[in-house]
Amino acid sequence: MTTYYHVDPSTTRGDTSGRYPGNHVRYPGFLAPVGWVYAAKKALTGTGAFKLRDPMLKAFDKPRPLHPRWGTAQELNALRDCVAMFADGIDNNPHISPIGRLLLRTVFVAHLKNRSSFIKFFEANADFITAHGKYKAPLIVTGFPRTGTTLLHRLMAEDPRSRSPFTFEMEKVLPPLKRGDDPMRDPRIRKSNASMSVLTRLAPGFIEKFNESHLWSATEKEESLVYMHFHNGMTTVNNFQAGFEYMMRSVLPDVAPALLKYERNFFTMLDAFAPAQSHWINKAPSYAFYFAQLFEAFDDARIVLTHRNPAKNAPSVTRLMESANIPFDVEGSFDKHAFGRMSTDFWGETWSRPLAYRTAHPEREGQIIDAVYRDIFADPIGTVRRIYDKFDLEVTPEFEARMQAYLAENQQGKYGRHRYSNAEYAIDTDALKARYKAYFDRYHFQTIPAEGD
Repeated sequence: MTTYYHVDPSTTRGDTSGRYPGNHVRYPGFLAPVGWVYAAKKALTGTGAFKLRDPMLKAFDKPRPLHPRWGTAQELNALRDCVAMFADGIDNNPHISPIGRLLLRTVFVAHLKNRSSFIKFFEANADFITAHGKYKAPLIVTGFPRTGTTLLHRLMAEDPRSRSPFTFEMEKVLPPLKRGDDPMRDPRIRKSNASMSVLTRLAPGFIEKFNESHLWSATEKEESLVYMHFHNGMTTVNNFQAGFEYMMRSVLPDVAPALLKYERNFFTMLDAFAPAQSHWINKAPSYAFYFAQLFEAFDDARIVLTHRNPAKNAPSVTRLMESANIPFDVEGSFDKHAFGRMSTDFWGETWSRPLAYRTAHPEREGQIIDAVYRDIFADPIGTVRRIYDKFDLEVTPEFEARMQAYLAENQQGKYGRHRYSNAEYAIDTDALKARYKAYFDRYHFQTIPAEGD
């Protein structure tokens, strides 16, 4: 497989097949000088402006040396290797636009600064945090993207005795919520919304298109590991643009220890200042990449593993990832077929890795429960009840009423729907089933999806 999914845009002009789509974002004219700066720098030095490697590594290295609670030198170096590989992948990709490079550098350096600020705050308050913070038996929702993880997570987060992170808590890390604070009055909401407003102004259409599949809002409960990746200079969203080698490197087992130690410290800090009454609920499809390492980091974790027919779901996640990547690309360079191969090869690991771990470790089955997409959407509250029964948790009348209110307010498709097909991404469902036969067989999925899949 080639490193990037892009093609030379000069070869796609006039194509009417739909294989090489145009950008759905139309950048405003006032950003034109970004291209001029990039071109001038390239003419003078042979390399364009807005490089990521130096500023990202500088930001990553700023908090060093670190207490062992953040990982061993070897574990931290595994993260640093990923930061360098991501930055190099973007810097060496000729098909990222000047505006795309500037936005990517801005976003990732900002998140790495979040990491530095958080580590400094933690160490300054380590005695209080370690004495008062708990991150015990977290309930973690994971599985291939677009399998119902978001609905389940946000429904279970309606449990008033649970705690789950708001987007603004992970985008604007400090100061943390305090016990008794009204989270809807936190000043970081305004700052987080302001950041989204800037992105909407700079890249009109980006958030709107993304929201068709996944509502992104400062006050929604959001994917924890996505932000832990961001804080550490990594991503499973724009990783495609850094190349396939980076994508697969970033989900190797040696990346998990320091990443999950950072996560434990982060949620221990949040819990120390605004504790969960009962338990934490976190969610991210990307946890499934590190399924074995999850139990090494959180021996008491309780895992909800979601499933949907790959023949239906592979193009769904590919469409979502397309909407998040194409805004940064040179016009006409996006190849849907190459992107589809990368997407299924990468995200397919979230089918095979949990299954392999469970086969090898049947003793963990008491900590794992499956939830299939068709059942989640046919009876979401019933699915939550089944999960809570499995883990000896109580669905109180207040919790059920809040779930009913959430469902009434957030009907599927409220913010639009992505349209997608296997054909547009050249996904061969027979080949998909042959490659992931054990997964298809375990959950009785067919290459022609059934109604509700």
